Amino acid sequence: MSESVQTAPRRVSAPDVLVARPARPEDAEQIALLSAPFVEQGLLVARPPAELAGMAQEFVVACEGSRLVGCAGVSPSGGSLVVYNLCIAADWQGRGIGRQLVGIAETIGRERGYSSLLALTRYGGEWFGKLGFSEVPASETRDEWRRLFRPGRRSSLYQLRLTSEQSGDRSTPMCRLKQTKE
Repeated sequence: MSESVQTAPRRVSAPDVLVARPARPEDAEQIALLSAPFVEQGLLVARPPAELAGMAQEFVVACEGSRLVGCAGVSPSGGSLVVYNLCIAADWQGRGIGRQLVGIAETIGRERGYSSLLALTRYGGEWFGKLGFSEVPASETRDEWRRLFRPGRRSSLYQLRLTSEQSGDRSTPMCRLKQTKE
């Protein structure tokens, strides 16, 4: 890991358009670089590039040219789809990329027939609340979800129930993801 994903903030006058696509095994190094600042803060679980390469089929990435600026993993857990390793490069935060990646996860969940979208986080759940997620009290955590918790991390679980009326579109005027099936 020789280069950093953090660069100087950019000034933007028109909305940026990024490409959202399924991750490929060769993206593993960039996903690890993108995740590193969040791992250092204790917000994400450390995963080496070799592990990420083996999990690439679970990731959606947001790209500016050949650079990954955001990613999210999605993995089934019973009747739910779990969003994990959601992170955005520092110079791209605040433009709605995370919201749109969650929107893509919602669409995937609905298309595959999942009843809800789950997110485990050590970060404050206020952000997930703005997206319609509700915190799941420990007393209501299903057995199938308990395996998601890593001992000692003190994460909170958030759930978004998926219905056909909801929209996975979480676009903002600051940035737009153009999704490809690549």
